Amino acid sequence: MLRRLLTGVGWWDAIATGGPTRALGLNALIDALGAGLVAVCLPFYAMFAAGLSAAQLPAVLAVAGACELLAAVPNGALAGRFGVHRYVVVTKLVGAAAYAVVAFAHGLLPLLLAVGVAGAARAGSGGLNQSLTVAVLGEERRAAVLGTVRALRNIGYLIAGGSGALLLAAGSNTALRGAVIAEALALVASAGLVARLSPRTRPPQPERLDWSVLTNGRYLGLIATATVFTSSLAVLDVGLPLWVVKHPDIPRWTVAVVVMVNTVLVILFQHAIAARITAVPRALRALRISTAGFVAMAGLIALTASTPAWLSVALLVFSAVALTVGEMLESPSWWTLSYELAPPARKDEYLAAFDLCFGVMGIVGPMAMALVVAHGAAGWAGYAAVLVVALFAAGRLVPRRHAEAAIVQSAAV
Repeated sequence: MLRRLLTGVGWWDAIATGGPTRALGLNALIDALGAGLVAVCLPFYAMFAAGLSAAQLPAVLAVAGACELLAAVPNGALAGRFGVHRYVVVTKLVGAAAYAVVAFAHGLLPLLLAVGVAGAARAGSGGLNQSLTVAVLGEERRAAVLGTVRALRNIGYLIAGGSGALLLAAGSNTALRGAVIAEALALVASAGLVARLSPRTRPPQPERLDWSVLTNGRYLGLIATATVFTSSLAVLDVGLPLWVVKHPDIPRWTVAVVVMVNTVLVILFQHAIAARITAVPRALRALRISTAGFVAMAGLIALTASTPAWLSVALLVFSAVALTVGEMLESPSWWTLSYELAPPARKDEYLAAFDLCFGVMGIVGPMAMALVVAHGAAGWAGYAAVLVVALFAAGRLVPRRHAEAAIVQSAAV
């Protein structure tokens, strides 16, 4: 019975049957375990073990985010020049070395330098993972495997969250340092898994670095619209907690319930959904349904401003379902759009640059969510309107030949 259930979620067979799909899945799981653990514990480690003050901590986190943002395009250019398989292995080892330094650093300057290198090494990793998947398995399996990867990453984050809570409860500097060392070891293990993969395709390596993505207005516009959709991450991390604080009648544990619902649904259904979004027409259609889900989520959250506590909890759980449906549709939509609309000979550069949407949202997302929450129901209505505008912009940015194919497919359905 359990095996049948696991088989139904799609990603279990990928792990159980072995081969390169298992290696890519385990790479995602291990990477998420380490990254999730250090995300929970690093702020406490920096203050209690590395000697930083509360005023210095934001500077360290900001430097890590800035380096990750600034290095996305250069990393893609370097991966295109030297080969994505080789470059992913090298950057993981560089990241592992950086976290090994973090684990024994003390004071502001050493920590700034180490987390800056770690952030730069991780830059563009989402896009390069898509390039690596295609290089190893081919384009026909790209969408399904990326769905497997996202589901397994959520499992990793779920385990890391619980493990991080235990380490924080231990209350010792040794436990906090152990979390940082665990991230370094996870990156080494991840590099080992990737190193064992054998790319099926080896595209010709250009003789010089390519920066054309910075002058491709259509693709940069697509990145900008994708940035709006990635704000769903900020809703979970920032918007909902702020909303609950603003409305004290809503139990604070509701936030944990919403996050759990989101995580479990992604684990169960992301693979099956992603496997169907394999071409631009399907991606555009899925993006429209995703937008409807996000709009519904915003409306449900807005309603809780004036409802009894029990009803507010129920509405927020339903909003979590709507948000998760939106996420599970928009993520593979952007994977497909970013891949299909990148020039064939410059996939690595363009896909790494597409990760800019996460870096930008990491900076502006908290401020945007604070603004939405401050304006109450009107703020959520405005947020929904921005998403609709972004959807319209994405449709306009897709080249005409793809847009016409999308219209034909929709009419056929």
